[in-house]
Formats: sequence, structure tokens, C-alpha cells
Amino acid sequence: MSTDGSAESRPAIDSPERIELVHVGRTLQSLQHLRVVAASLIVLYHTELQITRLTDGIHQHSLGFGAAGTDLFFAIGGFVLVYTSHNRKDTLGAFLYRRFARIAPLYWLFTFLMLGILLVAPSYLLTTKGDFWHFLLSLVFIPYPHPVLGIDRPFLFPGWVLNHFAFFYLLFGSLLFLTSGKRVFAVSAVLCALVVLKALFRDQSHLLNFYGATVALDFVLGMIVAWIFLARNETPWIIAAVFLVGVSIFATGVLQNVSEGAERALFWGLADAALLFVCVSIEKQWGWPECRLLSKLGDASYSVFVSHLFALALVASILRGLRLFPTLGVPGARIVFLGAAWALGMVVYAAIERPLMRCIDRQRRPRMARMIVAKGP
Repeated sequence: MSTDGSAESRPAIDSPERIELVHVGRTLQSLQHLRVVAASLIVLYHTELQITRLTDGIHQHSLGFGAAGTDLFFAIGGFVLVYTSHNRKDTLGAFLYRRFARIAPLYWLFTFLMLGILLVAPSYLLTTKGDFWHFLLSLVFIPYPHPVLGIDRPFLFPGWVLNHFAFFYLLFGSLLFLTSGKRVFAVSAVLCALVVLKALFRDQSHLLNFYGATVALDFVLGMIVAWIFLARNETPWIIAAVFLVGVSIFATGVLQNVSEGAERALFWGLADAALLFVCVSIEKQWGWPECRLLSKLGDASYSVFVSHLFALALVASILRGLRLFPTLGVPGARIVFLGAAWALGMVVYAAIERPLMRCIDRQRRPRMARMIVAKGP
């Protein structure tokens, strides 16, 4: 295995996530485990809608903090791009190919699956209808008003997260010619400027409303954590202090019933960045406990993210049909929903995502080898 973290010089690795996380010859296990936390929070957050339907609207949403899972994914995304690109020569084309090959194929597959359901059994999709431009722009990660909801959400609803990631990849990749520090500063400046512009010119442009959402600041926080991580070793006192501050911010957000919206970055973003900082700092200095199960779950976190709404809808139908919800209650139903989402995600990862990524990796390697030969020694 190469010690420079170059994907081109390493043998294939089971998970595409591990490929991105390898740096100076090792994988950051804490990031894998944090992905499990993020995906689980997102699933639990989305169970609220199904439970509300099962209770005929009686249930009051009580897991607003589950939205923090999305912010954690954003923070991890910002960290990973800085971490894996540090002191690494790369081209914009190669960079974007790797990133979009990572997120697009599985997302497209489930988008077309949802289209099939809409055409065959539209009664199962109460908040979706066919719209050519909405569907097309969803496939290319461009925000477009949802024909039913009226907000910028793609055909496959969780894809709004990927729309933000796609923009972040384009912005980050376009600045690869800068040194790591200057790149972090430039990307952060653009994202912060968009947030400010949205605040000044609210509702003047749906694209500005989307890209200027405060959730974009989570990328900034993740990049800052990565830059600090690469630059220095923190003392135990600083790590402990950051942990306490993060817990305090998160607890305050829970007590104030923060969910989504403009304040999410202030609460969930800062709390998640603190958690990320603590975990990677601990691993850097003292190592991180190895847990094969959690690592495998971390590998499958993207599959869970893309497929979990299908699992939740299916389980809700089963619970309603068998009249099991009154027996399980809200806590029991949440456990069943969470288990089903992870079970489906693991199946999707093993049967679709991992073979697909290996196929893409095999196709990319000969192309990279030809480029190296063409350039010469």
C-alpha cells in the first residue's frame, strides 16, 4: 500500500469510503463510526412522519435533533475532502470523476426505482407527481422546485443533500490549484458569502435560497476541523473542553426544539464539528477502538441514506396491515424502523453499491495507467 494516500497507487479496498479515508497508509476508523451515528439519526428523524401517519396525526414530533445527522454528514464531507487532498496533486477531472462516481450511480438507481413506483403504483407516493424538468434536473443535482411541495427538493427527496455535496465538490475541485490552506480559506469564503447574500436578498432567487442555506456552513466547519487536525496535536485539556462545549450546544438545541432551518448550523453544525474534532483528535494521538461491525455499517451508510425511505414506507405498511403498531408503541416502532433501514442498507451495499464501486474502480485503473504511460517517467 502506498503511503501517499493516492487512490491510483493502492490496491482495491472493500469500501469506496475507505478509499477516501486512507491517508498516510491508514484509515480513520472514527469517521466510519461517525457515519453510523449520522445515518442512524437521519433514519430516526424520518421515522417521525411514518409514526404520525400510523397514529392518524396524533403523534407530535419529538426527534427534531435527528436533523443533526445531516449536519454531521456535511461536516464529515468537508473534513474528508481537505484530509484526502492535502499535499496531493490532482486534476479537476479526476477529482470530480471520483466524487460523482461515488454518489451518482446508486442515487440514479433509486431515483429510477421511485419513478417506476410512480408509474406502476402512484397511490404509494402521496407527495410525488411526474414533472419532466423536475426529474431531469434531479438526476444532474440541480435544485428545482418540487411540483407538490413547492420547495427545492429533488425527485428522490433525500437527494437535496447530494445537491449540496455536488456544488461543494465543484467548488472545491475548481480550486485544487491552490495550496490546502488557501483552498480551505477560498471555499469557506464563497460558502459564507452565499449565506450572507441569502440573508440580504431572501427569496430573490431559488438557487440562492438553496445554496445560501446555513447548512452549507457545516462544510466550512468540517474543513476547519481537518485543517487543525493536519496542522497540530491538541492537548487533552483542549479536547475535553471542546467536547464539553459541543455537548452543551447540542443539549441547548434539544431543549429549544431546534430541528431544521436557519439555526441548525449554530446548534447542530457546531455540536457536530466539536464531536468530529474530538473523535479524530483522540484517534490521532491515542488510536481508536476497532469494531468490525461498526466499520461495516459505516461502509454501508450511504446505501442506508439513499434507500431508507423505501424501508420506512414498507415497514409502515406492514405495521398498519398487521395492526402491530399499538403493541410496539412509538419506541418499539422506532427500533423496528431503524433495524429495517440498516438491514436494507446492508443488502443494498453488499448486492449493489460495493460491486458497482469495484466495477467503476476496475474501469478507472486502466485509464489512469494509460495516462501515466502517455506522460512518461
